[in-house]
Amino acid sequence: MTKISGKITAAVIVSLLAMQQSANAQQYELLESSNQPLSIKICATCHGSYGHGNPVVGGPSLAGLEPWYIKKQLQNFRSQYRGTQVDYLPGFEMRASVETLSDEEIESLLVSIQSWEARKPVATISGDSSHGSELYASCAACHGASGEGNELLGAPGLVGRDDWYMLRQLKIFKSGYRGSHPDDSGGAQMRVGMQALQSDQDMNDVLAYIGTLE
Repeated sequence: MTKISGKITAAVIVSLLAMQQSANAQQYELLESSNQPLSIKICATCHGSYGHGNPVVGGPSLAGLEPWYIKKQLQNFRSQYRGTQVDYLPGFEMRASVETLSDEEIESLLVSIQSWEARKPVATISGDSSHGSELYASCAACHGASGEGNELLGAPGLVGRDDWYMLRQLKIFKSGYRGSHPDDSGGAQMRVGMQALQSDQDMNDVLAYIGTLE
């Protein structure tokens, strides 16, 4: 009797597992991304469905960012100018996500991203904005006196960007994780500009000042 009961229990478990696998398969079919816009398949997991960013996974806001700059960075990741360091996970994952994109797919992404509405980011960094305004003089040459950016110099606008993400980028420029590739002239220029920011406090201060720009 015990053996029969054991066999019945085992049969029930196998049946339940099969049902669960079937349910999972149906769920994945419902979540199939092949019919979704490329922006959802490529960007949404880290940057959010409408490009507002996700600090938990390190994905910055894309909404409101200049299309020419996004295009350049996608090309940089694809060409392995960025994201080759395995111990810098956000960049490494970003490179892996876009390394097979064609030029046509990049253009398609840009069209979707331009339709996303920008929103004002929440400040997460505090610092001395007065000191930051002095330090910003070295940034203004490329990014503009009001942080408006300069396409000719390849410098994006800084107003309305996530301060936590800008801080992280300042640190990886300073460390050489970004801007060290011999063909990344824009990154090399940024690394030179980083000489004005000698400490973490300097970075916080300049970001506090950028947060006051409109």
